[in-house]
Amino acid sequence: MNYNHRSSSPWTARAAWLGAFVLSVALFSAGLTCAVPLVAFAAICALRQNRAQALLFMAVLWLADELIAFTLLGFPVNAVAFGWAGLIGAAILAATWAASTVAQRSTRAVGIVGAFATAFGVYEGGMWVVSSLIGAAHGAFTAGILLQVLVLNAVTFAALLLVGALGSRSASRVNQIAHAPQQAA
Repeated sequence: MNYNHRSSSPWTARAAWLGAFVLSVALFSAGLTCAVPLVAFAAICALRQNRAQALLFMAVLWLADELIAFTLLGFPVNAVAFGWAGLIGAAILAATWAASTVAQRSTRAVGIVGAFATAFGVYEGGMWVVSSLIGAAHGAFTAGILLQVLVLNAVTFAALLLVGALGSRSASRVNQIAHAPQQAA
């Protein structure tokens, strides 16, 4: 994976990652009734891509999640639901922006942990502040719920790191084989 915050992968590789991420979001959304670990995706995008690409990926993932919610899961089509959808979108984009800043300015290990922690803090903090201001936070931010959300995002983030590392290792091995000197027969 590219932890130096520069995406050097070709467009097709980024498109493949986006497709895999959208499929993952669809599976999470349908399987967990919209409990999608967007923070994990935001942190990975912040680590793997430049800021503009990370924000674009997250906007697409958020939109995919919302489309599933409003179509397949039957979320109500009203101003309140659209307001919450917009709040989630704004919070995850702010989290992505913040995680990207941490990833740009940190060493590899600090960047990995820092990007995730920052994305989680900004996303959940933003949701809590707005929820508190409108009087809707009383049951949604208990320690138990926040721990569940943290664990879901942390496990997903770790899995995405592992898949990315394995993918990078496989790509590197294929590249070595492809460029190895041909031995005479």
